[in-house]
Amino acid sequence: MRRHIPALLRAVLLTGLLLAGSGRAAAPLSELKLFKATPMGQGLWRMELISSDDPQMRMGAAAMGQAGLCMDVSKQINKSSQVEDPRCTPKVLRNTDSEAEIEVSCKDGGSSRMLMTRESEKSYLMDTTVSKDGKQRSFKVRYTHAGACKGDAMMQLDKNSPMCKMDPARMLGRCASLPESARAQCEQQIKGLAAACQ
Repeated sequence: MRRHIPALLRAVLLTGLLLAGSGRAAAPLSELKLFKATPMGQGLWRMELISSDDPQMRMGAAAMGQAGLCMDVSKQINKSSQVEDPRCTPKVLRNTDSEAEIEVSCKDGGSSRMLMTRESEKSYLMDTTVSKDGKQRSFKVRYTHAGACKGDAMMQLDKNSPMCKMDPARMLGRCASLPESARAQCEQQIKGLAAACQ
């Protein structure tokens, strides 16, 4: 699988897991006034990459097409993992009805800062800067509530997207050419991708 797709998925999934909340991370984020009208931790949220200074992330977004994040599944994953000592700790810097600013510090030395702004009753804009190893990456994503989740996958992709039209057998064949240490992870990602196409 291409490298830019997993990088985008990691960024988007980290955001989803953070907003769905678990353990100690859930406490400060559950108090965000921004999500009182339409809770971010429920249902299907469509994601649209508005801008990014990372060309690989832009390419990944184009391949994913209309992508959605099922927050209900994200919450279940968080509950079943029961993380006592999270690798990343969020801190709320600003908390109003129209916007929230969160700083996340991770034990691996990475950090991120998110400014979330309400655009409408069912739409939020998230402006994020991620820093690690002296490098910064910025991206802006619009999240729009799209109702109930359509399946059991956390990541839900449009079946007509370029990514879903790829031949799974051919993609698995590419995994076979990888070193053994990376092969199982690649195969797992391909199977997860197939489940995500709705």
